[in-house]
Amino acid sequence: MIINGVRWRVRLVSPAHPMLLTPHKTHALGVCDKVTQTICIDETLSPQLLKEVLCHELVHAFMYSYDIDLTYDEEEIVATLMGEYGDDILEMTDAIYDGIKVK
Repeated sequence: MIINGVRWRVRLVSPAHPMLLTPHKTHALGVCDKVTQTICIDETLSPQLLKEVLCHELVHAFMYSYDIDLTYDEEEIVATLMGEYGDDILEMTDAIYDGIKVK
């Protein structure tokens, strides 16, 4: 996929994959690597959690591709918000937009 001219890859990987190991030696559900433009996600996640983690990591990819510079904590807040509530936000946006007469 391409975001703002940057090609990204998404890979489902084993939970033991080195990309999912944090510096603190804990297991991450997903990782977005801006150097390699690769998103790796634990292949053992349930479908719902997989979708949330994918959305979360895509938010990181969008921020990196558009040079949006936030602190780590700010970036995680935005990515978590979209990962957990993105479907609801988009569904409500579509419902409201469909009811607005655009001229």
